Amino acid sequence: MNAFVAERLRSGRILLAGDAAHAVPVFGGLGMNTGLADVHNLCWKLAGVLRGWAGPGLLDTYEPERLPVAGRTLRRTVANTRRALDVQGRRRERCASGGPAVRPEEVELPWSEGFFAQLGLVLGVAYRSGAVLGGAGTAPDAGDVATRDTDGADGADTHYVPTAEPGHRMPHIWLTRERSTLDAFGPWFTLITADPALWARQSAPSWPLRIEPLRGEHAERCGLAPHGALLVRPDGHIGARWRGRPPAASSLHDALTTITSAPRP
Repeated sequence: MNAFVAERLRSGRILLAGDAAHAVPVFGGLGMNTGLADVHNLCWKLAGVLRGWAGPGLLDTYEPERLPVAGRTLRRTVANTRRALDVQGRRRERCASGGPAVRPEEVELPWSEGFFAQLGLVLGVAYRSGAVLGGAGTAPDAGDVATRDTDGADGADTHYVPTAEPGHRMPHIWLTRERSTLDAFGPWFTLITADPALWARQSAPSWPLRIEPLRGEHAERCGLAPHGALLVRPDGHIGARWRGRPPAASSLHDALTTITSAPRP
């Protein structure tokens, strides 16, 4: 078994993902999840640059978003490995001593609870980069971008708490009786709002964008006033949030320009 994370994920035109970027122990099954999430983060950025609606600077956000996740995943899998080896060691010792057979509950709990408790790491990842805007759809503070959650407290890794804060994965909310917010995302930006008519007047023709109406009773759950909106990136992570009305007629255009590093007119 190997356990390492690359020092960087980009060198010029070379971008690392999956096993090329991080080798983690097999315990917990997190290696494939992490590799797929790398590509999920990277593919829309590459598509944007190649198709012309994003600038090359968007690719600079790949490493600050995914490298901290790789480090947290490595620490989680190493901890899982130690849990598993400890259990195996106790089983061997009991067998070698000729003592009574080990009852499953003596060794399976609580280690197995920690072993499989990783939803926070899989679904609760929060990105901090130039492709995530701060309050009112403004550019992120430089200090906030530089402050990365590389430690990943155990509680944050194990428990997933849905939130509509910028940088987080957009949670499941029913848009209709049979359609979730998660069904609305694709290779486009999605603007979720309880006031689609207001936001439809915002001009953003240069980007693939769809507007999805949000039922009014769900707006508060997302931290939105009746005229607020969430801008969700193609990878399902929230790129910007306006709690209320857009402050200017160009707010959406400006946000997409910043997130995608597109040239300004």
